[in-house]
Amino acid sequence: MNRLIRWLSVLILLVAGFWRFHLLESQSLWHDEGNSLRLAERSIPALIEASSHDIHPPGYYIGLKWWMFLAGKTEFGLRSFSAFWGLLGVAGTYALGRRLYGPLAASIAAALVAANPFAVYYSQETRMYSQLGALSVLSFWVLVKMLHASDHHRAENRPNQFAFHIAPWAIWLMIINTVGLYTHYTYPFTMIAQGVVFLWWWIPRRDPRARNVYIVLNVITLMFFQSWLPTAYKQITSWPQTGDQTALLDRADRVFTLLIYGQTATHLSALAYVVPIGLLVLGVLLPDRRAGAERPSVLWRVSLPLIWSGLSIGALLLSGAYREANLKFLVPAQMSIALMLGRSLERIGAVLSGVVRPPQSLLMRWSSAAALSILVIIPNIHNLGPMYHDEQYARSDYRQIAELLTQDARDGDAIILNAPNQIEAFDYYYHGVSPVYGLPKGLGGDNAATEQATADLIAQYKRIFVVLWGQSERDPNGVVESTLDAGAYVIGRQWITDVELVQYAVLDAPPTEASQVVKMAFGDHIILVGYALSTDGTDQQILPGDVLGVTLFWQTNTLLDKRYKVTVQLLNPDGTLASQHDSEPANGRAITTTWQAGQTITDNHGLVVKQDAITGTYSLIVAVYELDPPNTRLIPDQPDANNAYRLTTLTLE
Repeated sequence: MNRLIRWLSVLILLVAGFWRFHLLESQSLWHDEGNSLRLAERSIPALIEASSHDIHPPGYYIGLKWWMFLAGKTEFGLRSFSAFWGLLGVAGTYALGRRLYGPLAASIAAALVAANPFAVYYSQETRMYSQLGALSVLSFWVLVKMLHASDHHRAENRPNQFAFHIAPWAIWLMIINTVGLYTHYTYPFTMIAQGVVFLWWWIPRRDPRARNVYIVLNVITLMFFQSWLPTAYKQITSWPQTGDQTALLDRADRVFTLLIYGQTATHLSALAYVVPIGLLVLGVLLPDRRAGAERPSVLWRVSLPLIWSGLSIGALLLSGAYREANLKFLVPAQMSIALMLGRSLERIGAVLSGVVRPPQSLLMRWSSAAALSILVIIPNIHNLGPMYHDEQYARSDYRQIAELLTQDARDGDAIILNAPNQIEAFDYYYHGVSPVYGLPKGLGGDNAATEQATADLIAQYKRIFVVLWGQSERDPNGVVESTLDAGAYVIGRQWITDVELVQYAVLDAPPTEASQVVKMAFGDHIILVGYALSTDGTDQQILPGDVLGVTLFWQTNTLLDKRYKVTVQLLNPDGTLASQHDSEPANGRAITTTWQAGQTITDNHGLVVKQDAITGTYSLIVAVYELDPPNTRLIPDQPDANNAYRLTTLTLE
């Protein structure tokens, strides 16, 4: 049986390694990963200096720098550093669980960490979160080894050998905690949890030697971190409050889902809540003969993962730092929850095996606990598929964006990256000739300077591509987009994962008033006052490859309670679609529910005439439809067969 147990732990590690290295290079590097690469490429002094302005300390970046010498700078090479730490976290979970609760609980806990999509995801990202988790679990394993060594030597009454046997574990704990502090600013919660566990262990014993060792190792740890303390304090206290208004119950539900089933789990059934919660409660209530839960002096073993997870989860739920993007700070908490579930299932198996005589009792314990653990492990394995293959959970695809911009490049193009940290990931893939601009510059905030810089690009280039992601942090007032919308025409807009790529054509400055007045009503309340075209008003000719600018002027006679989109279409001579542009008015900056009665809304649209367009007479039509399905069109006073209004005809010769 012991041999089987050993092989089971090896199997768990092999499977964990497969899931962490599987398709490791398939997704594009995203913003934060690009930032990790660029920091790690710097010299050590420059890296440390740059980290003083980053939201994370330099420890992970220094480790990544050394790793790159071995593994290279490919996506696989960069992410394999996190995969290594993720695998070490699984091994650490097994080691800690075995020391606390025995091999059965350890195997279940390690399997839960191995298969959890949340843990796997951050083991496949060039960031520090899997390292944070591994260091946290290893620190608790070393702490437990140190406490057990102290108990052992006290029981054998060998005071002269105390320091000799305890010191190595204290030194290792000091080293791990120092590296942890330099890895992430949330690591102090791990150290606080260590302190609570140590205090719980120490109170029944009152051992002054162990107390002194523990105090000294923490003092030395803080001395190693002392030079970075001012920077850490500045960074932590300057973190902005997220302003997330999610209800506490909804926050707790999201955290529960992540830590038990992973980020790809949706629409959990009642059973999906009842099973793990019930297992955790039963595990607390059932006695632990191995750990001696009936004796207060060893309750610390049972409580360790609860203290560990409670501090980190509670801090995030109740602080102003809660938001979806910060839930990755809970990677260590997933390991502690797995330990709690592992112990619970081991205890349940022990109770069930109590009705069977040896040697069948051991088999009953393992088989019953393993069968129950499947209720949680199988959903995790099922949820791994979408993490690898569903675009909804994919990282921002700068690889595809760079390829598109490289293939479509032409003279007179420029690219704007309108978000923080985009340039690092974009430059990793982009090898085109078009110049790249980061706007707003710096940390943003100077709207006048941003508007002028954008206007200068409009005056200089014929086409401008804008890569939009997270712009609310750097350009919350949308100055870049509003300036482009006022001075150019959108001719293409597409989402690539969670990044939006918008293409603008620069023609003559869009008109500020209608050259053709139509006063056409769409439905009961929306009125097309008039329009203007970028073509010459006398012959209204278009050429293959041209961009036709269309400016519409809208009004309403009352407040609107629905959102509508506008479609402008160029129809071939035979009535089929030649070109089309759809958007909410003013490219989404003037949604219809914000219109005021009598206010004129300027709405620019760009239509691309294909290079292979045939000669003949083309129709230009406009329609208005509801934003939500079934996208019902508002009927104009003079509709065509498609409930659209024909603005004019144009000739292609």
